[in-house]
Amino acid sequence: MGNFINSTFLIPLIPVVTAIFIFILLVSFNRTLNRLTKPVTVLVALSLLSSAFISSFDYFKKIEEELVLSEFLKIFEETNLVIHLNLVNETIIIYFSLIMIFIIGLSFYKLPRKKGYVSLMISLGLLSSAVMISTLLIDFSALI
Repeated sequence: MGNFINSTFLIPLIPVVTAIFIFILLVSFNRTLNRLTKPVTVLVALSLLSSAFISSFDYFKKIEEELVLSEFLKIFEETNLVIHLNLVNETIIIYFSLIMIFIIGLSFYKLPRKKGYVSLMISLGLLSSAVMISTLLIDFSALI
C-alpha cells in the first residue's frame, strides 16, 4: 500500500510542474511559444489526464488513508497538514480533472490563439493543481 500512497503527491504535482515548465519556456521563448498552442494544450491536458489516472487508480484500489505531510516534507514540521485519501476526494479529483480537460479542449477550438492563450493554459494548470491540493487537504468524507 505504501507505494500507492506515495504516488498521491503526484496528483497535484504533475499539473503544477507542467505549468511551471511551460511558463519558463514562455519567458525564454515568448514569440515562438505563443505560436505553439497545440503542444502547450496537449501538455496541460496530458498532465491533468495523468493526475486523473493516478486518482482513479487509487479509487479502484479503494485506498482510504490519511497521510501526514510533516513526516515527508520538513517545511511543514510545525503544521498539522494531512492528505486525506478517501473515495469521495478521489472522485472529486477525477471529475474535476475531466471537466478541466473538457474546458481546455473547448478553449482550444473556440478561443482565438493569439497572445494570452499560452498564459491561459498556464493559469488553468495552476488552478487545477490548487484545486486538487485543496481537495486532498479537506476531508470531504467527514462532511457527508
